[in-house]
Amino acid sequence: MISTSITYTQQLVGLGRGGLSAAEARNKIIDKALEMDCSYALFLDGDHLVPIETLSYLSEAMQASDAAMVSGVVCKKGERFQQVCWEVREVDGKKEYYHVTLPLDGRLYEVSVCAFGCTLIDLKKLKKLKKPYFRDTCDSNLGSELVNIRSDINICNAFRDNGEKIWVDTRVLVGHMGVRGVVYPQGAELFDKLKFLEIEARKLKEGQQGKYFCQTW
Repeated sequence: MISTSITYTQQLVGLGRGGLSAAEARNKIIDKALEMDCSYALFLDGDHLVPIETLSYLSEAMQASDAAMVSGVVCKKGERFQQVCWEVREVDGKKEYYHVTLPLDGRLYEVSVCAFGCTLIDLKKLKKLKKPYFRDTCDSNLGSELVNIRSDINICNAFRDNGEKIWVDTRVLVGHMGVRGVVYPQGAELFDKLKFLEIEARKLKEGQQGKYFCQTW
């Protein structure tokens, strides 16, 4: 397990209009961690609720897997409440991202791209990458149109291109706060069904005919 000697730093980083992009903010955090000679950096999003054992679980997983990054299980708080992790495959010379749903069985799983809202990074491995470590890019290889690639996806790709591994620890089940409540991985399927019912109710109110949901939960 990683040493329990932990230094906490607080720095206000403004995001969005008039502030920094997510990539710029993450680079500032990494620069500060490296300046303090830290070995690891733990990223936690402000709208995430994590178990009290998160740091010990992620550090234990990193030691066991020799990974560059280890993430908890995070679900989107909209769309279909999918887990935020993907497998990347080469299809006809292009990178294709395939959504992955991991079993919540307390094991480690290797993925191509993981969530970044609850992620532990090995800074020794990070320093082997080209700076700036986090960057937003635009890619035309994903289809006929240009696609924005976020910095969290790019850092995962950079690690894998450098021969490093990315893992998800399914012991760390992260709550993602949204307008419908807190979405946990173990309850994401229920949120998905509730959203379907909400859409059907809206159609009925507007006089549209929808498919009525008659499945026993």
